[in-house]
Amino acid sequence: MAVLVWLGASAQDDPSKETVIINPFTHTSAVSQAACDNIRAAVLSGFADRGRFHIVDALTDGTLSKLYADRNVEDVVNDANWKSESEAAYKALGARKVVIGQANNVSFSQFKSDIDGKMYNKAEVTYSLKVYNIADGAMIGSEDLSVSGIDADSKDGAFNDAMKDLRKGMVGFVDKHFKFETYILELGEADKKGRVKELYISGGTEMGVAKKTRFKVFLERKIGPKVTKSEIGTIVAVEVMEGVTKCQVASGEDAIKEKFNNGDKLVVILDKQGTAAGGFFKGLVGA
Repeated sequence: MAVLVWLGASAQDDPSKETVIINPFTHTSAVSQAACDNIRAAVLSGFADRGRFHIVDALTDGTLSKLYADRNVEDVVNDANWKSESEAAYKALGARKVVIGQANNVSFSQFKSDIDGKMYNKAEVTYSLKVYNIADGAMIGSEDLSVSGIDADSKDGAFNDAMKDLRKGMVGFVDKHFKFETYILELGEADKKGRVKELYISGGTEMGVAKKTRFKVFLERKIGPKVTKSEIGTIVAVEVMEGVTKCQVASGEDAIKEKFNNGDKLVVILDKQGTAAGGFFKGLVGA
């Protein structure tokens, strides 16, 4: 494979793995501690699967685990105090965001499949996730989420199936609240009509980019003390390499070409991940 040398793009920083802190989770009386731990573990795995984070587990990190051990259990990670005692430790770890969660409910039921006539166990799990900006303490994301799972043999099997769904479904939550941002390295060759149909962006497999991932391209401008972003186009990943992704221009080729050649600052932000997200297809009528 040819060695690619990029010129003129060094003014923008290469994308790097973001440090994210996952705090201890709380749970209601309807959820056991063991179930809560499994829900949190699935969330952690979902972040890890995304491939572009340095994840700090507050229960195993030396500094943070001691901090939480010294606090009353009922005071751990509530909205009023999550930041007050932890801010210095968070910042020392280089994190900008922290995730806290609560396991709200776990329930089980049985149903008879209309397909094979067998009885199945069904688990339904609800939980909440919140994302906070460490710099100012502002909550920047909050979602109430639910997953379900089924198993012919046991309730535990149904719960474990739900955890698989939770883990896979974290892709949507992560990409919504932790936007991958990068920049254009180089435009591809223009066609006979002068149109640019391909370009290269910084970041590839090491950042969890997948083929068919869709990005939006924005023109960034500073107006007084404010920074604004105006959408000018859409690109789609067609070849993902280490550190570099080749993209096809889906829209806005004229604007992208003009602004890039003018030296304007263009920001590329993930819009929709190329890999399949969400839970397993159950395929059992009655579930």
